[in-house]
Amino acid sequence: MAASEGFRNAGFICGLQSEARCLAAAGMHQRIGISGARTARAAEVARELLAAGAGSLVSIGLAGGLDPRLGPGSVVVAERVLAWHRPLPSGKRRSLRQSLAGSVLRPSDMEEESAPDGSAAAQADGEFTADAELRSQLLGLLGGKVLSGAVVGVDQAVREPNEKLGLLEQTAALVCDMESHAVAEAAHEVGVPFAALRIVSDPSNRYIPVSALAGVTAAGGVSVGAVIGAVALRPWEVIDLLSLALDARIAFAALRRVARLGAPLFGAAG
Repeated sequence: MAASEGFRNAGFICGLQSEARCLAAAGMHQRIGISGARTARAAEVARELLAAGAGSLVSIGLAGGLDPRLGPGSVVVAERVLAWHRPLPSGKRRSLRQSLAGSVLRPSDMEEESAPDGSAAAQADGEFTADAELRSQLLGLLGGKVLSGAVVGVDQAVREPNEKLGLLEQTAALVCDMESHAVAEAAHEVGVPFAALRIVSDPSNRYIPVSALAGVTAAGGVSVGAVIGAVALRPWEVIDLLSLALDARIAFAALRRVARLGAPLFGAAG
């Protein structure tokens, strides 16, 4: 497949070095910026890529699942990106019956679908429509078992399941991350197309322990020493940390697969 004109000079924004390595493994070495999972830095990186000649922007990497249908490794192509700058909302606690009814599905269990009705998106602080042509090309390339709908960008990590439920209730978004809204806004400012491609890592029912966040560096790396130190102070988080690591392993495998599929479209050779 020849590189798309829309993606040929694209700039890619990731939150973590490990996400960028997934792209590099697929032959994508140029025009990749890393935010360190910090929204303000994602905005800076996006503008730096534009100043360096990027003709479009792509937010790509892992995300938190909001829709309970999405398990680790689920792939989401954004139809629109919402911005949430306020404190995180708290959703209503679900009954056991509701939780069982909304059990998480693995990607292999899913057929190609569209997002739920996005009427609740009016609660967000901003909305940016992803470029229809770039989105169409991604969906055509990735094929089935891919969801397309809203992605909500937040300015802080969404750690609690009830916060994820709150965002779902308020925005009807499928997933959340800390880069896509900054990337979308930067693209909107100068009138270039953008796309967002996110892989679910922590599903809607997953709690993110404090010790997991303690290891993320400003450069987007992971300090093992910082994680160990945090766990020493919060040993009760070990089980959640291990569960999160297993989820992430599935998500990174999916990201590597998506990067390999997308490399020709993205013009990996140059």
